[in-house]
Amino acid sequence: MKSLKYIFILLLVVIIAGAVYFSLQDGRYDVSKTAVIEAPKSLVYEQLSDFKKWENWDAYQDQEDTNVTYSDQTAGVDGSYSFTDENGTGTVTITRLDPNKSMEMEMVYEHSLGASKATIDYQIVEVENGSKVTMRAQGDQSLVEKVYTKITGTDMEQELGDMYDESLANLDTYLQKEMDEYTISPDGLIDYGGGYYLYMSTSSRLDNFSKLQSQILQKIRSYMQANNIDSYGAPMVIYEKFDETRENVIFSAGIPVKDRIITAVNSTILCGFQEPGRAVKVTLKGAYKYLPEAWQVGEGFITVNGLERSEQPPFEFYKTDSYKVVNPAEYLTEIYLPVL
Repeated sequence: MKSLKYIFILLLVVIIAGAVYFSLQDGRYDVSKTAVIEAPKSLVYEQLSDFKKWENWDAYQDQEDTNVTYSDQTAGVDGSYSFTDENGTGTVTITRLDPNKSMEMEMVYEHSLGASKATIDYQIVEVENGSKVTMRAQGDQSLVEKVYTKITGTDMEQELGDMYDESLANLDTYLQKEMDEYTISPDGLIDYGGGYYLYMSTSSRLDNFSKLQSQILQKIRSYMQANNIDSYGAPMVIYEKFDETRENVIFSAGIPVKDRIITAVNSTILCGFQEPGRAVKVTLKGAYKYLPEAWQVGEGFITVNGLERSEQPPFEFYKTDSYKVVNPAEYLTEIYLPVL
């Protein structure tokens, strides 16, 4: 009996000593991962700030043993969701939001080793080629968690960091795919009306066309604002002439106006008039890089239907403002190929 008593006392001493030892160990964790997402801040924020959208990219939700239940409110402060995995249950709640910049959440996790809390913080910073996103989690391990990770050799920071790396990669892949969606609709043969427009003309290589076109349209907008002139339609580009290689183009970028505008003699901004006519119209919904494909659809329509291009130059109307609509998949462009 004395031997059992000594064994019991020894075990008790070991347990107490172990508890003291592990309680003195630093259980604080701070995991942070950063990646550049090639997408505008507002699109990134849209994915981060609504828990329902997390299923598009969150690596944790991809695990087979994870089940997620959304609350009635999944976006905005107090938005939340709950989850279960092989170890326990938890909830994540949004506690603070700074639109297009950051969000903060609190996670409460009840599992077989006890209960723990963590603060999760996402930061979004605009950079040259997209948005720099930082995912960070901070918290303290319970005594039991410290014992478990020490005995099993589990590196929680490594596991969480790997999951953040995968989530960031998934987020970039998802947004690239979303922004790359497009449709081309051949609207067929239509009659279009004419009208006045303010414009500037120049020549450019096609690889510099978009940048130069945007600069010209901005100058025209500033001119109209300074002179209290209202626009009377969407911005447009008239392709006056391509060279034989179609690598260079002379074009006019303009904005329709209701009436004829008399500009100053030395002004680089002029007022023109577009005659009404007939054209094959094609509508592109998507990024401008798909315009050549949309033109091919229009040219194909002309060939199949035995039509003939007129001498009037082709033109495009940009129905969405790329400064306001950040997702290229939402750009709407109308292409007109005049025919006889």
